[in-house]
Amino acid sequence: MLDERGKKKEYVKAGITLFLGLLILSVFMVVLGGHWFWEKLETYPVRFVTVKDLVTGRPVKYGGMDIGRILNIELDPADPRYIRVTLGVKKDFPLYSGTKARISQKGLVGDYYVFLDLQGEPGPLLEPGSEIPAARTMDMQELAAVAGDLLADVKPKIDEIAANIDELLSPENVEMVGRMLRQGPALLDDTKAAVEAFRRDWAALAEKGQSVAGTLDKTLTRAETAVGAVEDELRKTLVDFRAETSRAGKLADEFRVNLNYDQDLVEEILGNLNRTSRDLKDLMARLKERPWQVIRPPREEGK
Repeated sequence: MLDERGKKKEYVKAGITLFLGLLILSVFMVVLGGHWFWEKLETYPVRFVTVKDLVTGRPVKYGGMDIGRILNIELDPADPRYIRVTLGVKKDFPLYSGTKARISQKGLVGDYYVFLDLQGEPGPLLEPGSEIPAARTMDMQELAAVAGDLLADVKPKIDEIAANIDELLSPENVEMVGRMLRQGPALLDDTKAAVEAFRRDWAALAEKGQSVAGTLDKTLTRAETAVGAVEDELRKTLVDFRAETSRAGKLADEFRVNLNYDQDLVEEILGNLNRTSRDLKDLMARLKERPWQVIRPPREEGK
């Protein structure tokens, strides 16, 4: 039997063992749960349409490096169509504008994680708390579903193509093609003969064309000569016309001078006639008033 002192030692050992076991279990729970209190992380939110099988504690990678982990996954309070994922990135790790986040998978059946990728030229540094835009990706299951839908859409067309091929290769068409192939040499001979005849006709036409071109050249030469003669005659006619026009201008000037002189004479004659008419009117008026003055005109004073 153990004495009181031995019992105390056993109790102390059991307590220490229990404490160490609970401590190790707590550390495992913290590590497996993704709660690493000794890390200094900066948070960046990302909004995904779906998070697939993503859970907290999964790694955040950049170019294959582990740079953090997922801290929280919740429904976006601003827009319930999205899932808000809070990323914890190691402090002082540079993230630039143009970085996008997508959910990736290790292999074909591995765990999901968040992969950060810089697309295009890097912009300014992202401040902690800035939202990282999400890039839409498809996993193998979605690709398989899309491929199945595509096959379902393409299958009727493939069946139609197969039916058309069967109709094309029907016995009647095969017989027709065979008959055309058998008649092919004769068709080639006829084609060659037609080509030779066309060449001969073209050569004859070319010779005729040369003679016609010569005749046309002579005609053009004659026409050019006639045009030259007409041009000379026209030039002489223009010289004569200009001389006659100059003479006519001189005659017109002389006629204008004579007309002006005659006009002055006519105006003087008309003035004299006007004065004569006034004098006659005056005389007639006096004769009407004093007809005796015709017999005995009045004497002037002093006579």
